[in-house]
Amino acid sequence: MGRRLLATLLAAPLAGAPPASADVRIDPERVEVRAEGGTATITRDPLRIAFADASGTVVLREVDGAGARPLPVAPVPSPVPLGQDAVRAPALYAPLHFSVGTGAVVQAPAAQYVGNLVTGLQAGVSYSATRVLTARADGDAAELTVATTDPTGRTLRVRVAPAPNGALRVSAAPSDPTGVVAVGDAFDAAPGEAYRGFGGRHNAIDQRGEDFVNWTQQENTGSGYAASGPDDRTLFPNGRTAAYYVQSLFASSAGYGFLLDRDELSRWRIGSDDPRRWQVQVAAGRLDYEVFPARDPAEAIRRLTATNGRHRAPPDWALGGLWDAAVRYPADNPADYLASVRRDLEDFDRYGTPVEGYRIEGWEFLSRDQLRELIGELRRRGIHPLLYFRAFVGRDQIGTDRPSAFDEAVAKGYVAMRADGSPYTFISNFQAEAALLDVTDPAAVRWWQGRIREALELGADGFMQDFGEQTLADMRFEDGSTGLEMHNRFGKLFHRITREEVDRWEREHPGANIWFFVRTGYSGTPGSAASEGATFAGDGTTDFSRSSGLASQTPDMLNRAVGGAWGFTTDVGGYFDIGPYPKTSEELLDRWAAWAALSPYFRLHGSVLNGPHRPWDYGEDMAARYNAYTRLHLAARPLLRRLLREAQRTGTPPLRPLWLAAPGDPAAAREDQEWLLGDDVLVAPVVEQGARGREVTFPGGCWRSPESGLEVRGPARREVAAGLGELPYFFRCGTAPFAAAARGGATLPARRACRSRRAFRIHLRARGVAAVRVYVNGRRVRASRRGARVDLRGLPRRRVTVRILTLTRDGRRRVATRTYRTCVPRRR
Repeated sequence: MGRRLLATLLAAPLAGAPPASADVRIDPERVEVRAEGGTATITRDPLRIAFADASGTVVLREVDGAGARPLPVAPVPSPVPLGQDAVRAPALYAPLHFSVGTGAVVQAPAAQYVGNLVTGLQAGVSYSATRVLTARADGDAAELTVATTDPTGRTLRVRVAPAPNGALRVSAAPSDPTGVVAVGDAFDAAPGEAYRGFGGRHNAIDQRGEDFVNWTQQENTGSGYAASGPDDRTLFPNGRTAAYYVQSLFASSAGYGFLLDRDELSRWRIGSDDPRRWQVQVAAGRLDYEVFPARDPAEAIRRLTATNGRHRAPPDWALGGLWDAAVRYPADNPADYLASVRRDLEDFDRYGTPVEGYRIEGWEFLSRDQLRELIGELRRRGIHPLLYFRAFVGRDQIGTDRPSAFDEAVAKGYVAMRADGSPYTFISNFQAEAALLDVTDPAAVRWWQGRIREALELGADGFMQDFGEQTLADMRFEDGSTGLEMHNRFGKLFHRITREEVDRWEREHPGANIWFFVRTGYSGTPGSAASEGATFAGDGTTDFSRSSGLASQTPDMLNRAVGGAWGFTTDVGGYFDIGPYPKTSEELLDRWAAWAALSPYFRLHGSVLNGPHRPWDYGEDMAARYNAYTRLHLAARPLLRRLLREAQRTGTPPLRPLWLAAPGDPAAAREDQEWLLGDDVLVAPVVEQGARGREVTFPGGCWRSPESGLEVRGPARREVAAGLGELPYFFRCGTAPFAAAARGGATLPARRACRSRRAFRIHLRARGVAAVRVYVNGRRVRASRRGARVDLRGLPRRRVTVRILTLTRDGRRRVATRTYRTCVPRRR
């Protein structure tokens, strides 16, 4: 009798609930929701959700909230202004917590940092979930009412459901939204667990131990000539984790992907308070996230990107040499700009520089007749024209937009508004009045798409779509969104409405393939990556720094790729050269061009103050080296084309961090200055000023330099020499992913039987030769354009491989190889 009574009492909470579906199981102790990729199991008392993969292995679990109490939250500034987060507000580590009180954000209101977060404040009390009160099946989802520690009796409404691409989606909101300023969740962190992704961050390729906010921010730069921190990660004004392109997602080494599907300001503590736990909290009245159980990080990335979106494969010409005719600010004027463009075209012929795409950034300097004439000339040369767009209209006159567009957009109400209905204007980066496009207003969208169409009708094959970080919290949008809700979301909608018009144009013009690249972006279901052709890194400084210069590019590129934004294009030579940042040096231009040669896109930009980085301005040798890097990129184009198309289809990044290619290798897990191009090309650019080589981390297997012939068997670390004009890259032994160099161009003596003479001279057909390198068994020996003398005397008996690589003035690489044998001299 007692047992039957106990069973009746346990079943009581389920009375009246509809029967569970095949995907939802409800019993007195737990609720289980099944999805294609795994299972979510909700322990009822105390509440705790665990996520398991298809094999039943738990990959993620909420923290144990038993005994958790309300936590008073003092008004501690977070983040601390200027990125100095030495003081952290307390955090409640308990399942499904929420804060009741007040919250505010303070942003830079104008100029270079407009829209950036200065600080945030939150004060009140944090409460958390305790136990499941009721549970019911709703189709393939479970809907729960959950008790909390809030003494007013407030509950949480929780829904756990399967989501596309093998995910499990959790949504939670307090029953009474009054005073709720944030909702979050907290989870166990596995020992050694790595957290990879989060968008274009420079600080690290694993965010374990970090405490940061997700908020798109612009113009964060390193210290330049000034002293930096010991690890060269300092960024001003928002700190080491600031980024233009933010993704609230990551792939865990523990076997899952995670995506926060909220656009508001979010705070992440990834084992920063306690290495055993991590948490996320969003400044909103509800929480939505998706967990993607997976066999390994590669599968997690495939599933994440199927939801968040993947960059589209580009047209073939975009994988060629690209050149930006950047505007100098504030010095350029229409006459000087047009003369600069004309000079570029003449110099392309003079120096034999391969260019397939040319971007006219200052196109609004030109009349429409001048622009049509220039576009026609580019097309006659076989060069694809690109133009420029930005997210705000303004009164500035720097040639990238028309002041009349500002007047029209403001007069017709196509811009974000103030609460009183008046146009919200601010001072832009260009020190002039500006207004942000309202991307939710159907009339504004039609107007914007008309501007895109006009550019395509003029003959443009693509464009840069710049900015998008300028949304301020007190802005109001046509759909009712506040600036706080729209700040991160803006880039998603901005790129989406542009993509809609581009897709429409391509449908109307069969064979057209428009390519555009963007600066800001954010994640979601889908995120902006679904609409983008490519992203650029933002305004990097003209130096080698790890914070914002050349050495910041690799971690930025690899972090974005986790979320599908793998179409990465860098500004070769850097951009920001105002204040404590030097003019681009020949060494920096060489190393940056080398870096870009085996990245997805090879695009020369220019700087704010000094304008274009023309290689020939540094001399003929630099021009030849730049052409050589361009041709190396062209040699890799068939491979890049295939990998980018496969990535769009399969979700496998075309550029792979070593941690993804060599799981379990500690050295590979730490390496943030190398990548694999597909499976068989290892790229290790030199990013340190003054260096003439670098230590290279080799994953397992045999690797061979196609230029020097050096072979290394990994896993290993090996010092590799690389002077100016050289890029350390290696093919997996036995593969030929692309033609590293054309054959011919040097004369070596014919192979002979072993003789006592062990020295010989190499003769070059010197016409058109700009540089020569000679390698003996992978080691470089001294050589000049007159040739080289190779001395094998004193070597033990063995085979010796001699490789000669010549670099012609038009940038072509030519290789000749011979094998010799050494022997003991004969006695007379």
